[in-house]
Amino acid sequence: MSLLAWIMCSMVGLVACGGEPEQVEGAVPAIQAGHVATRIFGGERDHDAASGVVALRVGEGSSFELCTGALIAPNMVLTARHCLSKMLTPTIVCDQNGASGSGDQVASDVDPASVSVYTTGKPSFAKAGNARGKAIVHGEGAVLCDRDIAVLVLDRNIDDIPVLPVRVGSPLRAGETMRSVGYGRNDQSLPTGTRVLRGNVPVLAVGKGVSASRTPLGAHEFEVGLSTCQGDSGGPAISEQTGEVFGVVSRAGECTDDFGHVYTSTAGQQELLAKAFAAAGQKASFTLPASREAPAEAPAAVAPAQAGGCSTSGNAPVDGLGLAGIALGVATLLRRRAS
Repeated sequence: MSLLAWIMCSMVGLVACGGEPEQVEGAVPAIQAGHVATRIFGGERDHDAASGVVALRVGEGSSFELCTGALIAPNMVLTARHCLSKMLTPTIVCDQNGASGSGDQVASDVDPASVSVYTTGKPSFAKAGNARGKAIVHGEGAVLCDRDIAVLVLDRNIDDIPVLPVRVGSPLRAGETMRSVGYGRNDQSLPTGTRVLRGNVPVLAVGKGVSASRTPLGAHEFEVGLSTCQGDSGGPAISEQTGEVFGVVSRAGECTDDFGHVYTSTAGQQELLAKAFAAAGQKASFTLPASREAPAEAPAAVAPAQAGGCSTSGNAPVDGLGLAGIALGVATLLRRRAS
């Protein structure tokens, strides 16, 4: 697959990846034309040998896609759906209602067996992983907006690292802090494919609505600041307070932006996760905090904003990724929010 097949661009208006934006009736032109940054700022190498965060190599041969996931049972990895389904278009259009403005966005799933899982902090992707995919479980429909979440059922158990608890019954609130963990690009001069974490990342806004940074969020999405970059797609948001996974990386704009990094929330995903646990032959075990306060209202909506994707392509000659050159222009149009 090409890198473009994995880039996600989401907003109320249209985002043209690598070209000039289309003209839309009622649209207000944005003045920003960006590029894909090469680093994620503010993180540090994750030396935790017992981390439940894993790398996903999607594809066979020397050319493949890189994503991140969380082990939530010995044979289950929680990740983003766009890591496991074939994209129909590199341009994804969403609004704050979780509706697509570009029609169907994904088609069939990739072959589960083509997805390899690696558990170490710096995997050798030229070697066999700790497990392979056996089945893919996600919601219905061909739209990623507000539902970019999936579970990869594995062909064997991974028993040498702990599983991570998942929050499903209690919505998060703006102001909660989390750890963002992934194998994507970083600012530590470490090769892509090295697990990096950034702690104390605050949740800026919780959907449904358009945030103060002009980022549209669906009902099951939330926004954070500086954190993720290419290769981090599907990586978990881990609560600093409880250690629970409460979201997976869906999309973002520039890696260097301190806003607009969008996660799909695990809250309210009981039906999907129950289906996945059954497919994996596991007993469903959800974390349901009993003393959680009611979620705060999302910030007032002001205007839509851009977003892009967080997976990346690579080659693995010996130990890690040898990335092909990437140059991607991002031009944006904003559409006024309907009253």
